[in-house]
Amino acid sequence: MAGRGAVARVFGVVVVAGLAAVGCGDGEQGTAAPQTSGVSVAASPTSVDAEAKVWDPCSLPDSAVSDVGMNAGSKKKDVAGVDFTGWKVCNWTDTAKKYTFSVMSSAHTLAESRQRTSEYTGWADLQVGSRNALEFRPIGSANDVACYISVEVPAGSVDFKVQNRVSAEGASEPCGEARRLSTALVQYLPAG
Repeated sequence: MAGRGAVARVFGVVVVAGLAAVGCGDGEQGTAAPQTSGVSVAASPTSVDAEAKVWDPCSLPDSAVSDVGMNAGSKKKDVAGVDFTGWKVCNWTDTAKKYTFSVMSSAHTLAESRQRTSEYTGWADLQVGSRNALEFRPIGSANDVACYISVEVPAGSVDFKVQNRVSAEGASEPCGEARRLSTALVQYLPAG
């Protein structure tokens, strides 16, 4: 009898957990509103894979990454192993181990990036190759050690970020380095 009670308790926990998981979702119900006109409209999907059109920066050729001074073997996908919805991220360390270089791709536009004034400052319009771009820095303690160059691509933008190691002696000025890297690698971005 004691064994049967334990099994029943475990079964009950599994059922409750399963029901809780089924009840969890993104809140979209996908119910259709009644149509008042005689025009027939095809139904559209209730969710779209936002990442389907986002370019993967880890597809940069190892030879190109090495040519600009990165350790191709240091490549890491995502941010600390975490995949952020809507973003594709790849990181490398330079061969001198003075900074981390990140390339981040998303469907966000340059205009959307510029609206993030509570997080970033020092906005400057520029061209990287023949593409419109935006340079900016984080607000706060990372302001002196980090810089972003956001380059326009057909499905959004690609951010090139240089983050100097605080302990690195003789590290390059991060915006100058981000401009150098983005200019060297812009040829690998999706064509417009």
